[in-house]
Amino acid sequence: MIIFFILSIYIDNSTRLPVGVQSNGLGGITTLIDEGLSVFHNPALIAQTRFNFTLCHWFYETNMLNFGVSHKNNALGINYLNYGTIQGYDEYGIPTNRFNPYDLSIGIARKIGTLGLSIKNFQSRVDSVVFIGIAGGISSFLDFKGICIGAKIDNLGKEFLHNTKLPIIISSGIKFSLPEDFEFFIEARGIDFELSSGFLYKYENLKIFLGMKYLSPKEFVEKITFSDFSVSGGLSISFEEYEVGYSFIYTQFSNAHQVGIIFTP
Repeated sequence: MIIFFILSIYIDNSTRLPVGVQSNGLGGITTLIDEGLSVFHNPALIAQTRFNFTLCHWFYETNMLNFGVSHKNNALGINYLNYGTIQGYDEYGIPTNRFNPYDLSIGIARKIGTLGLSIKNFQSRVDSVVFIGIAGGISSFLDFKGICIGAKIDNLGKEFLHNTKLPIIISSGIKFSLPEDFEFFIEARGIDFELSSGFLYKYENLKIFLGMKYLSPKEFVEKITFSDFSVSGGLSISFEEYEVGYSFIYTQFSNAHQVGIIFTP
């Protein structure tokens, strides 16, 4: 069971655990932001040379490391998710070996006009079980002077070793630029219905962001509870060519913290 739980986190990682400080703080927005992790966000937004290094601590011993670089119209991204050490047991409940499950994804992306293309190789390992595959994506971004629209389709690919089907994820969002340096984001994603929204406020070299996310599983849910929601927030400060940021996401059962630095030469 844990094997398929961990694989499901990878194949829908962009909705389960946001990649990047700003995405995390805005409730998981991915189609409308550019923080140097374009391979996992929206390659159609690549605009300048950026380096991003982000660390995240999730529940228990789960930690995530992200690295991204974009230059001209190209981008490279690495996402490593480690679940800590887990004690194995046999069918009689007797302890066996300890193992370290992880997910690793390495991808490249390119911007072509208003479109973005990405391809990612992924590997998920749980004890001796390994999943390996390739997934691609296509995205777009349109700017209408105060209103921006972003969309993407992810997980167009295949897992090779076990012929596991990858769920295709469709995302679309809209951003409104309001007076006094306010921005409002809203984004919807599937397979499960997931709705994210966030506010970003800019003041000189400071950015403050708040967000929330609602998840409705594919299975019918009669009564909405707080466990269907998460709240998030964070801030970043710019110093010449560097931007340092922190964000958190909180749910009823867990929370995650991310810290990151962006270098824009």
